[in-house]
Amino acid sequence: MNKSSIVKILKYILSLIFAFGIIYLLFKNQDPIQLIEEIKRVNIEWVVLSMIFGGWAIVNRGLRWIVLIDALGYKSSKSNAIGAVAILYFTNLFIPRGGEITRCTSMNQVEKIPIEKLFGTIIIERIIDFVFLFGLMFIAIILKFDDILKFYTAIQNQQPEGTSGQNYTLIVIAISTIIICLFFLKKLIKKSNIYIKILSFIDGIKEGVNSIKNMKKKSVFWFHTCSIWIMYFLMTYVCFFSITETSNLTLVDGVFLLVIGGIGMVIPTPGGIGSYHAIVMIGLSVLGIGTASFGGSSDSSNPALLFPTIIHAGQTLMVIIMGLIGMLVLFLSKKNNHVKS
Repeated sequence: MNKSSIVKILKYILSLIFAFGIIYLLFKNQDPIQLIEEIKRVNIEWVVLSMIFGGWAIVNRGLRWIVLIDALGYKSSKSNAIGAVAILYFTNLFIPRGGEITRCTSMNQVEKIPIEKLFGTIIIERIIDFVFLFGLMFIAIILKFDDILKFYTAIQNQQPEGTSGQNYTLIVIAISTIIICLFFLKKLIKKSNIYIKILSFIDGIKEGVNSIKNMKKKSVFWFHTCSIWIMYFLMTYVCFFSITETSNLTLVDGVFLLVIGGIGMVIPTPGGIGSYHAIVMIGLSVLGIGTASFGGSSDSSNPALLFPTIIHAGQTLMVIIMGLIGMLVLFLSKKNNHVKS
């Protein structure tokens, strides 16, 4: 086993420890029997509807990807593109940020599209999605400015005293170390044949990024992009009606929770486990739903923790189902391609 594999395994173990450490802090004082009773009172049909919206967002992503692939001069079937995206989300449940690699490699195996060019299209997607996320953040800041200030204060209150300065010091040290390592790494790479391969790979990525200029179906691309974010919003909003305590929350509250929930999913834990629960719990407490107390009390329910638990469980189940279907679709496609050749 090489050093790269060991580093990846260690990073994965650390992310798991971090995720389940948060889960332990959230649920350590919860009475399991009472928690089950709280889950039983959830209106499951709204959670199922949320799962459908989440699944449709995956379909949108696959169909949007085809537009970028077509701009590169390659072709892909809709089922293969959607299947590869489904595998992306499935992989992220186990390996944080590992889904993009499996997405590209699986598409490369069935459609023979160069991986580096596929990575370029993904960069385009990420840039556009960040623009949409920041746009929603801007809307949330305008409409929920007071709640965002409360949210920031609540986050600060979750940290032990005196850690803020330590965090800034660690960040500066980490950034400085990375810059120094990159400098020496560049020197070493230039002396080897790997340098030429890296340049070729970068050229492929650039071609993928430039694919947005050659899009023939721009309206289709933007339709699916808007649909993705509408589905993300509806995934959260419809779950408001699954429990009584959140049923009176508004559309604006939905945007607020979508934004902070997105931040929770960006934190490198497998599938947002723990980080999503904690950050949405704090957000709901700011909106006057439940409390943001880690550990809670065993003799009282906390709807602020129940809500992210049910929505995350529903979306995780959806991703597993879609991921398994995606693997089956790509397996059959690869098998058919092998028979034809």
